[in-house]
Amino acid sequence: MSHSFNYELAFSRNIGWVTDEEQAILKTKRVAIAGMGGVGGSHVLTLVRLGITKFHLSDFDEFACENTNRQAGANVDTYDKKKLDTMVSMAKAINPEIEFKLWPEGITPENTDEFLEDVDCYVDSLDFFALEARKLVFKLCAEKGIPATTAAPIGMGTAYLNFLPGKMTFEEYFQLDGYSENEQYLRFFLGLTPAALQQAYLVDPSRLDLANKKGPSTIIGCQLAAGVTAAQVAKIFLNRGDVLNVPHGLHFDAYTNQYKKTWRPMGNSNPIQKLAFKIGKKRLLDNPPPQKASDNHELTNAEKIIDLARWAPSGDNTQCWRFKLINEDNFIIIANDTRDSVVYDLDGHSSHLAHGALLETIDIAASQYGFSVNIEPDYSDKTLLQIKVSLSKDDSVKTHALAPYIKTRTVQRRAMGVNPLTHAEKEELIEALPEGYSIQWFETKEDKLAIAKLNFCNAKTRLTMYEAYNVHKEIIEWNKQFSETKIPEQALGVDWPTARLMQWLFKSWGRVKFFNTFLAGTILPRIQLDFIPSLKSSAHFAIVASKAPETIEEYINAGRALQRFWLTATKLQLGFQPEQTPVIFSRYIDNDIQFTQDNDVIGNANKGKAMYESLLQEPKNTVFLGRVGRSKAPKSRSTRKPLNDLIIR
Repeated sequence: MSHSFNYELAFSRNIGWVTDEEQAILKTKRVAIAGMGGVGGSHVLTLVRLGITKFHLSDFDEFACENTNRQAGANVDTYDKKKLDTMVSMAKAINPEIEFKLWPEGITPENTDEFLEDVDCYVDSLDFFALEARKLVFKLCAEKGIPATTAAPIGMGTAYLNFLPGKMTFEEYFQLDGYSENEQYLRFFLGLTPAALQQAYLVDPSRLDLANKKGPSTIIGCQLAAGVTAAQVAKIFLNRGDVLNVPHGLHFDAYTNQYKKTWRPMGNSNPIQKLAFKIGKKRLLDNPPPQKASDNHELTNAEKIIDLARWAPSGDNTQCWRFKLINEDNFIIIANDTRDSVVYDLDGHSSHLAHGALLETIDIAASQYGFSVNIEPDYSDKTLLQIKVSLSKDDSVKTHALAPYIKTRTVQRRAMGVNPLTHAEKEELIEALPEGYSIQWFETKEDKLAIAKLNFCNAKTRLTMYEAYNVHKEIIEWNKQFSETKIPEQALGVDWPTARLMQWLFKSWGRVKFFNTFLAGTILPRIQLDFIPSLKSSAHFAIVASKAPETIEEYINAGRALQRFWLTATKLQLGFQPEQTPVIFSRYIDNDIQFTQDNDVIGNANKGKAMYESLLQEPKNTVFLGRVGRSKAPKSRSTRKPLNDLIIR
């Protein structure tokens, strides 16, 4: 096999999509690309493989570790090396006959005219925030009659615009002059992406940091942008195919499975764009999304692990713990319970399950940093536990398989898919439990209906009890998608009208009692929150201990088992919802714990207890009841208090 380069052979597989004559035309063309970063490097390599052989390239920067996720030339061997030199070397390794003219100082007002000399097409790859350089290049392209194209990597898609000679120009479309720097960034962004297909899945708006000129990007968007750009360049050079020019554009998003042709006559003066600018200015500039909290110091080992462990589950997101730092490898958990204010925690054992989940999360989180964990509990004060945690560097510790799921684990309160669990999935969930715990499954239609009736009954106990009303009115954050300290409304699992009714009712117990007594006020939320979700699931499950838990330690151990099970369900991409009130009320009745003064509520709780005991093989040994199902991650969830709010220094 020959290893010498031959242009015709190297690009022969292009033939069919282009003719031999068209490939010969591509060989003669000269392309200018400013910027060798996220899209620039991919543009160079893609156009080289298209058969372009003449390039003007500019970039003044060097590769660094933070470029690795998206920049074609970034790898551990190129860190601290010039981007321009690296991309030239990579391009020449593809086609050693390429002609390069290089501008290692980047684009400046003094060299842009020379940079565009004899160029057949300009491909924009400047950093998003390099607006002054970008305006200058596009202005000169328009004056010199050079077609220019820009394809922006937006999330997991790309939006492209072409600026052809004699047609609408860059400034006529974007209209940036006369605006502040940040307003220009916003207008540029809105002009690039008028379809805004990406906005549905930006999961962390705080990462869009205009002040520090940083924003999120992916290799997916960069590669798509390079492919789209190469197609535009080919059509421009070969004078065939429909080449859109602003105010027309195109946006394709691989994540949302959408493709939109855009048309904004008058550019950013279009009424739709004006409205988008007004909304964007209010959200991003006048009221910017909160940035990640930082206290300007590098986190200690203990803080890194606490920062992950704080995502452990707790009843109604109470986060019943604080952390007292001793030194960088040692800390104390101050673990409280909520028995004084929460009817579901009258003996503290619901909080103890959460404490156990926290300890298990600490153990798993520590594995990411190569630490083993030693735990020394002090349960002498039953309402305020103190648990000393010591970290030891251990080369034998490998990252736990469940570690990536600590922060993504959440509650799915809405209806889920009903396809049964596979044998392999059930085995993995069972194996997640430590010795001394087993699972009772409820999988048939009859089982699900029985659990649905049980949950429907227990929901009546919850919703007609004054003691529970005092909890419910405090734990919901209305009209919110996320909440650091409560349950956001959108995570409840009810529709908008029901949420509004609930919000109005929770203003006073009198309203709740009136509706419950005369207007069947509990029916709709019980159907939406309990009955339908119980039917719409793959399975319900009971985590059963080998003996009924009695001590704090036994409940904490049960919490550790629960967290492993829950994280495993998350790993298997299963939605998960606790169904714990039947367990709690049954335990109260068994232990003669008075949880309400209302005899009707007690009567309904006893009815629920009888149903619970008829379903469970070992009701007194059951530590947790819940459901799982096929589900995407919920769009709304409880988050957590910032690390600094949880640490006692």
